[in-house]
Amino acid sequence: MKWRLIELEAYDAAMNMAVDQAIYESVAMERQLPTIRFYKWLPSSVSIGVYQSHDDIGLEACRDSGIQCVRRMTGGRAVFHDKRDWTYSVIAPIRSFNYSIDSAYMEICSWIISALDEIGIKSMIKDKNNIVVDGRKISGNAAKAMEHGIYLQHGTVIYGIDHDVMPKALKVEPELVKERVTCISEHAGISQELLYRKLRGCFIKGKLIKEFGLSDFEMQRAKSLALSRYGRIALPKSSFSKSVGACYVSQGAD
Repeated sequence: MKWRLIELEAYDAAMNMAVDQAIYESVAMERQLPTIRFYKWLPSSVSIGVYQSHDDIGLEACRDSGIQCVRRMTGGRAVFHDKRDWTYSVIAPIRSFNYSIDSAYMEICSWIISALDEIGIKSMIKDKNNIVVDGRKISGNAAKAMEHGIYLQHGTVIYGIDHDVMPKALKVEPELVKERVTCISEHAGISQELLYRKLRGCFIKGKLIKEFGLSDFEMQRAKSLALSRYGRIALPKSSFSKSVGACYVSQGAD
């Protein structure tokens, strides 16, 4: 099976989530190949789960620090996306993973684990959606079985931690962040560029890859979605939200 690779891009919070949805729509309509995408967040941002209460995050602290907030299409808890971190998305028919959501999740996470191993960081999956190093989270991941048999997974590899901003943005104690979260720069003296090459190599290994960016349809669709859907985090009044906390420090699976 052929895959499309979209090389590293950087967008704001609303556009990043809008691009993932636009790619999903293209893949579902068979207008584009199954896609692997890498991206960064500019400025640093917080994403919350699709039905998570926005009261879980420090909205005022985010505004004061210039942190953008967005609601993901996937579930789970609030995630802080530092502008130094790496985020990926994989959007493909679930048949690509033997029609198994569990198999898809484990396989994609194994690509991250392999990349970390190549730079001398031993990691493992814990609590379903976390990749940890010595019990501390270094990568958070979320997935969703979409319509039309499409599987979407995205996640972040933490390169560095802003211990001043992250706790305030996620409404957690600074000591809890230090206790439960770690990052690449704490374990390996590796540049962001080299880390990207390692991640990229492990994600595309053994695949037939075509490298090209967003189509005109996807870009226009993403711009529209960024305004109409992802430009606000409030749910419609009839929707039910729940408090689930912060991904990086809360225990257990989401």
